[in-house]
Amino acid sequence: MASEPLITNFFGQNVTQDATNLIINKNDLVAPVGLVPSYDFTVIAVNRSEQLALALFLRWLRNQDQSTDSQFVISPFEMTLEFRFSKWQRRYTSTLDIYQDDTISTFPNPNLI
Repeated sequence: MASEPLITNFFGQNVTQDATNLIINKNDLVAPVGLVPSYDFTVIAVNRSEQLALALFLRWLRNQDQSTDSQFVISPFEMTLEFRFSKWQRRYTSTLDIYQDDTISTFPNPNLI
């Protein structure tokens, strides 16, 4: 049986869920003081969707299950420089690996993880 991280590891101490809702407290996406490497995420009334997605991904990265039977593995970021839109930009890449028992499914199934 694969390990099962707590929902608070992925979504924060104040996460709640019921049959139809998953509620994430944006303050739980802020980097803890002293985190190295750190990142900036400022909670405002209306954060942009990409801000929220990246802050959530960074939380998953720092709190992922480290056991050998983990089914959800995120690689550390790698950085390259690319010239796009007439300027230099940093490109950060990371992979999300999902491990599931072999079935006929050709796409990851949340019910099988």
